[in-house]
This record gives sequence, C-alpha cells and structure tokens, in this order.
Amino acid sequence: MIRLFVIEDQVSLIISSLKYHFRPKRDGISVVGYATSIDKAIKSANPDGFDLFILDLYIPGYTPIDNIRKLKKYFPDKPVAIYTGEKSVTWKNRMMNEGALTYITKDSTREDLKIAIQKAAKGELFYFGDVGFRVQKQPGENSSLETMDITPLQHEIVSLLFEGKSHQEISDIVGLSRSKIEKILKNLRKSFKVNNNLELINKLTHSGSL
Repeated sequence: MIRLFVIEDQVSLIISSLKYHFRPKRDGISVVGYATSIDKAIKSANPDGFDLFILDLYIPGYTPIDNIRKLKKYFPDKPVAIYTGEKSVTWKNRMMNEGALTYITKDSTREDLKIAIQKAAKGELFYFGDVGFRVQKQPGENSSLETMDITPLQHEIVSLLFEGKSHQEISDIVGLSRSKIEKILKNLRKSFKVNNNLELINKLTHSGSL
C-alpha cells in the first residue's frame, strides 16, 4: 500500500479527487494524512505513517523552492511528488533539481498519475509531461546543445542505463521493444556526437540532465 500525505491549500478538493481516482484495495494507493501548509505538515506528519508527500507547487507562506527544501530538511528520506496545475518546464526542472522525484500536472490521466505515484514511492525519478529536461550549455561546449531537449522517455531510458540496466531490462520496464530502445539510444548518441553509451551518460550527467 502506498500511503500519501497531501500538502495543498485546497486540500479537500485534491483529497476528494485522489480518493475518486484510487481505491486502496484496487490500486494500492491511499491518502492517510494532509496539511494546508508546510509548517503544519512538519508538525503533524509522522514519518512512520506515510510513504510519499504529494506537494502542490504554490502554497501560501513560502516560495515553492523554500517549501520543498523545508520538507527535505525535516523528512530527508521521504520522496516528494509535485502535483500542480503549473506546466512550466522551468518549474519542472527547478523542483526536480531540489529533490522532487516526479512532477505531475493536475490534468493528467488517472493511469499516468498512478504510474508517477508508484515510481516516486519506490524512489524512482520520473519526469512526467510533454517537455523534457533542457540541456544546459557548459563552458567550451558546442552551442547547439543549448537548445536541445530530451524527452521524458529518452530521460527514463538513459537513467535506467545509468543504473546499470541492460537493453532488455529497459525494454521490459518501459514497455518498448529492445530494437526500439537501441534505436532511441543510437539517435541520442548521434545528436550528442558521442561514440558510445558511456560517453552519452557522461555528457548528460555533466550537463545536469541526469
């Protein structure tokens, strides 16, 4: 069972939505706690009583960055999933750079939301949405990298590769054929002008995309 602690100023609406989408017996997901502010969450959340924070991006009292930093300070071992109506890729990158494991928009389908929650609860990074990580140009690097985007699927594949997964294991996890996985990696190597997957991982790690 994945136990959710929701932090949201419109908490009744979001809890009702989550309970509508998920049934504990059917989906293995349950809301077990909530707070309308970070300070209230810090006071009331019992680390032994939940598995995952569901955090809205905008909550009165502090900035989004301050909110997640406070959570990570007081609950360093608890994963955080951002659940918001904000679709800005800038905020996606900033919150995940601060330690969020996923960033879900409130117009996501039930199935997409379920997958994101399941992955985050297991401590897996899952960049959800239509826009991927933007590679930042490093000093001395080719300027063409500045505008190159990585899709969520590409990011997940390279992240799994970074974790030591084989092409077949990646295929089983993401639900694509092994030949499709190899084609995606081949295209990434070509785009980033590297010779092998190790160089690809090093390049993306250096650029801040992994």
